Amino acid sequence: MQDIGGGPSRVLHAIVGHKLPVYFINAVNSVLLMAEGDDIIVVDNASGLPTLIGELESIAERAPRVSLLLRSTNDITRNSKVGGLYDAYNEVVDYALGRGYDYLHIIQHDMQMVWWDETIITRAEEIYAEYPDCVNIATTALASDLELSGGLAYLKPKLVQFDEYGLTDTGLYDLAKWRARGMRFGDSEQAHGQQYRAEGLRVLCHPLPTVAFVPWPAVVRSGQVVGREILPRQQFLLRPLTDGEIGQVKESTGPVWLEQVAVPWGWTCLMPYWTTDLRTITYWVYRYRDISAHGLRAAWPRWQRAGLTPGASIRGLQRAPRFGLWQVLAIPAWHALRKAIRRR
Repeated sequence: MQDIGGGPSRVLHAIVGHKLPVYFINAVNSVLLMAEGDDIIVVDNASGLPTLIGELESIAERAPRVSLLLRSTNDITRNSKVGGLYDAYNEVVDYALGRGYDYLHIIQHDMQMVWWDETIITRAEEIYAEYPDCVNIATTALASDLELSGGLAYLKPKLVQFDEYGLTDTGLYDLAKWRARGMRFGDSEQAHGQQYRAEGLRVLCHPLPTVAFVPWPAVVRSGQVVGREILPRQQFLLRPLTDGEIGQVKESTGPVWLEQVAVPWGWTCLMPYWTTDLRTITYWVYRYRDISAHGLRAAWPRWQRAGLTPGASIRGLQRAPRFGLWQVLAIPAWHALRKAIRRR
């Protein structure tokens, strides 16, 4: 893990979020614990929540390696899904470039770091050297449904590429390559993803994923919270990987999926995981494809029990979705009905 001057590479971890205070604090604390020794910048993208801001300020006061950026504006008119998220990203990139970091690692507030060690940067540097057209390596474990989307390509047994994106909005960024190309984030992931793909860049997935989405999350759309945050019952929402599990990730001969590393800690959720807004039929499109490929018995949703005592009941536990398949069926149907009525 060396820079061109012979010293250790300098990594800046950035956690960027808007509202959803439980997720946000969970994400920050996970990076503080896992990436000890690395610098961190936390960006509150104009949440307007005094209690959350107070907690973030307290963390920054206690930990000298944590910097805090409190943005006062978040223009949701430009992107109803994420508002001014990419304005915040560009500020973070400028901050990292101005302070001489070698790599910027961005995660969002509905994610959690479940492990980290020096092998992450070492392997990333090998990938960046082998693929000069790669500026962004995804560090999140992919939900298994993405394999059904047709948007992934296998370059090697353990190295996967996003077919349609030259830049994504999370992961590890090579700042020397970024500076050389004068890159910037656009108004949407699709916009800058397709722009840089057209320019010949590619996004590769780190073969040792360290970050996991919180499954079945509440989301923010048009500035409003949709859904319910899971309340922590343990130190984190997801159980950090044990040494043995980290060894399994390192020794795996194929991709490591989200369902393997995102273990709900003191609660349960449906598998396969869903990591975004539920108000469309997209989840059921993937279930149809999954059933077609693997059969009803293998693909039908079931409750995750990996983090529970063997044989334990899920009765009384927090669940996501709270009402299980009834909620998964009802929310898309109700949202589609509302859209149809509005069109009339």
